[in-house]
Amino acid sequence: MAVTQNTYTGNGSTVLYSFTFPYLEESDIKVSLNGTLTTAYTLANATTVQFNTAPSNGAAVRIYRETAVEDLQATFFSGSAIRAQDLNDNFLQSNYSNQEVKDRFLDRTGGTLTGTLNAGGFKITNVGTPTDNSDASTKAYVDSTIGTAGSYAAQAGASATAAATSATNSATSASSSSTSATASASSASAAAASQTASAASASAASTSASNASTSASNASTSATNAASSATASANSATSAASSAASALAAFDSFDDRYLGDKATDPTVDNDGDPLTAGDLYWNTTLSVMKVYTGSTWLIAYVPGAAANISFTPYGSVASNNVQGAVQELVDEKLNLTGGTMSGNITFNGGQSFPNTVVLSGTNGSAVVPNGTTAQRDASPATGYFRYNTTLTQFEGYNGSAWGAIGGGATGGTGNAAFYENDSSITANYTITAGRNAMSTGPVTVANGVVITVPTNSSWVVL
Repeated sequence: MAVTQNTYTGNGSTVLYSFTFPYLEESDIKVSLNGTLTTAYTLANATTVQFNTAPSNGAAVRIYRETAVEDLQATFFSGSAIRAQDLNDNFLQSNYSNQEVKDRFLDRTGGTLTGTLNAGGFKITNVGTPTDNSDASTKAYVDSTIGTAGSYAAQAGASATAAATSATNSATSASSSSTSATASASSASAAAASQTASAASASAASTSASNASTSASNASTSATNAASSATASANSATSAASSAASALAAFDSFDDRYLGDKATDPTVDNDGDPLTAGDLYWNTTLSVMKVYTGSTWLIAYVPGAAANISFTPYGSVASNNVQGAVQELVDEKLNLTGGTMSGNITFNGGQSFPNTVVLSGTNGSAVVPNGTTAQRDASPATGYFRYNTTLTQFEGYNGSAWGAIGGGATGGTGNAAFYENDSSITANYTITAGRNAMSTGPVTVANGVVITVPTNSSWVVL
C-alpha cells in the first residue's frame, strides 16, 4: 500500500520528525497534533518537519499528504508543446489523490478511525447493542437504563414515605404513653428505634436515587459520544466522495485530451464526443505523436526522419514531405560554384545574388563596383576590376599595380587601326606615377584645368 502519512508520539523534547511519502507541492504536506491541524512548524529539508515547539509528552503527531485537486498541475492549450514532465505531474496528482482517498475512506466492512468523526447533524442507524464501556449506545439501551434508574428512584421514594409514616406513628405512641413514665420511656425508646430505622431507609433511598441519576448521566454521555462519532463518520465519507469525484473529473479531462494509442486518425474522442483542437494521440502505425488542429491531424513533433514530416507542395516543389522537398531543391538549384542552367532566370528588378554581376536591365549594362582611389582593396588580387571615381576612369589590378583600362584600337571589318581620344580636356588629371601618356593633337586644355605629370613620367601630344 502506498504511504500517505506517518504518525509519532511526542516526548516533550523532539522537534524533528521525518516523513516517507512523496508529494508535488509543499502546501500538500499537513501536520496535526492530537487531531488538530497546526502550522507551527517549518520544513527542515524535503522530508523532515521541524516544530517550533516540541510536541508534549504523549501528544499524537500526524504528518500526512493532502494533494490539492482544485486545479490541474498543468493545462494544455491548442497548438502548444507538451512536455513529458507536465503529463507526469498530472498523472501523479491524480494518483496521489486516489491513494489518499483509498487510505482514508471509511470501510463499510470495518476498520479503525484515526481521527474524530463528525456526523454533521445526521444519524447513525442500526447500531448494535453495547457490550463494552467504550461502545456506542442505542436509544433503546439508553431508554431501558433510564427506566431502571427511575424504578430505583420510585422504590427509594416509597421507602422514604414509609419511614415518614413510621415517624408519625412513633410520635403518636409517645403522646399516648405520657400517663405512664415507664410506658412513655419504653414507647419513646421504641419510637427512637423506629425513627433510626426510618432514617436508614431514607438514606438508602437517597443513595438509590443518586445511583439512578449517575446512570442517566452516563447514558446521556454515551448518546452524545455516539452522535459525535456519527458526525465525524459522515464528514469523512463526504470528503472521500469529494476527493474521488475530483480525481475522476481530472482523469476524465485528461482522457478527453489524450486519446491514447490508435492505428489511424480518430474522428471522435474516447467518450464519442466531437474532437477539439489540441487533442493528442499516439499513432502506432507511424510511431509518432499527432495533434488535432481543429480540422485535421498533424504530426506533433519531428520524429527523427524528415521523410515523416508533412510538407504542403508549393511552387515547383511537388513533394508532400520535407525530405522529398529538400531533394527537389538540391536537384533544381543553381550551384554558385558551377553548373548548367536548364531554364531562364527572370529578375523583377533590383534583385541580385552574392558573387554575381548585377545588370541594369535586360539590354542595359553590367554594374561594377566604384569608389575613390583611397577605397581600393587593401590586398587586391590579379584581375580585380573597378571604376575609380577619383581618376574618373576604369581600372584593373595586374598583380603588382592598378592601371587604367581604356578602349583598344577599333576599325571596320576587323581592321583594329584607330585609337581615338578627346580633343579637349575639361577636368584635372594626374598621370599614374611611373607611367607615360600620349594624346593625338591638337588638344585644348580648358582654363583652370591642371594636368599633373609625375617625376620620371612623360606626356606626349602628337
